[in-house]
Amino acid sequence: MKQAPNAQKYGNPLLAAAIFLPVSLATTATIAADDGFDIPGEFSANVALTSDYRFRGISQSSNDPALQGGIDYSIGVTEAVSFYAGLWGSNVDFNDGDQASVEVDYYAGVTTEIQGVGIDVGVIYYSYPGASSGLDYDYFEGKIALGYSPIESVSFGIGYFFSPDYFGSSGTFHYPNAFVEFTPDLGLPLPVTLSATYGYSIIDDNAAFGADDYQDWSVGISTNYKIINLSLQYIDNDLDGPVGDPTVVFTVGASF
Repeated sequence: MKQAPNAQKYGNPLLAAAIFLPVSLATTATIAADDGFDIPGEFSANVALTSDYRFRGISQSSNDPALQGGIDYSIGVTEAVSFYAGLWGSNVDFNDGDQASVEVDYYAGVTTEIQGVGIDVGVIYYSYPGASSGLDYDYFEGKIALGYSPIESVSFGIGYFFSPDYFGSSGTFHYPNAFVEFTPDLGLPLPVTLSATYGYSIIDDNAAFGADDYQDWSVGISTNYKIINLSLQYIDNDLDGPVGDPTVVFTVGASF
């Protein structure tokens, strides 16, 4: 059984919180190929090692470490609108007899900004290569996220994810969520960002999924030095049993 997949994709990845991609991505870059052909747009990559892959408050790696990474592409469509696409992967362990050991996500969307509010609309496909098709692990989600930064040191946002046929044939799924980030000026050599997230998973067929509708939340602190990112998060939910155990997750990553 999958333990409700972040985060933290989009942050991961793909994020369990709302995803706010700044409109600065609309600025196009070019990558010169060996034959002189220029590819418009901008590529980036990320890799991370986390002490526990938690997605929407529940471990996807059976409380063990996970190695993760992804590749992203973005291009300005107009001065105000940009398109992005990418893929992201991680090892997983659902205690299902090794049916699924890897998760690979594909996503795409558009971002824009209206009167200071960032808007991100996109789709995500979650896949689990090697898992039996009868388990029906793979699924689609659509999302919309709004982000706003009233001052340079503070940003917050809300998001909504929806799947017509969620993981394991559990029916429709809704995930409203919110986040806030604060980067105070502490006079330290490295920036320090404080963050908090909240999400509410609404699952149509709880029996098929193996969990009731539930809430998840987290608080964290992070910093970065050049391409290196470090974060420490306390993550919890209101489920009973082992899947409801809170944890502290440490992640070290790099972005290129």
